[in-house]
Amino acid sequence: MFTVAFMLSISPSLGAQEKLSAESASANFQKNFASAYNRGDVDAMAAAFAEDAIRVTPSGIFQGRDAIRRSFQEALKIGLHDYSVRRVISRTEGSFILNVGEWQAKVGDQPFRGYYSAILPAMATK
Repeated sequence: MFTVAFMLSISPSLGAQEKLSAESASANFQKNFASAYNRGDVDAMAAAFAEDAIRVTPSGIFQGRDAIRRSFQEALKIGLHDYSVRRVISRTEGSFILNVGEWQAKVGDQPFRGYYSAILPAMATK
């Protein structure tokens, strides 16, 4: 399952220390999400998204936390497991963090991998 986000062009305004803190918080956020996914904790996965979030994947566009929760329930039904993610880029732009990276998982013994991008409010990762 791919996750895609549209990129915003915003001028940077956070200092170097705040950027480090935001990137560290973003890494923890990502680690916690992967852990929730591997536990099958759909509520924790959905809680990572704002009530009015939009999630864009090859299987559809999901608007709002409830629709996103249902999309994760469907993904777990296919047996995706051993989910992990590796950020390649994490950059603070104004009050947002842009993350770009790779993910991998398995269905049975069959490995799958893909790429993602995500735009997160910097304050949501603190």
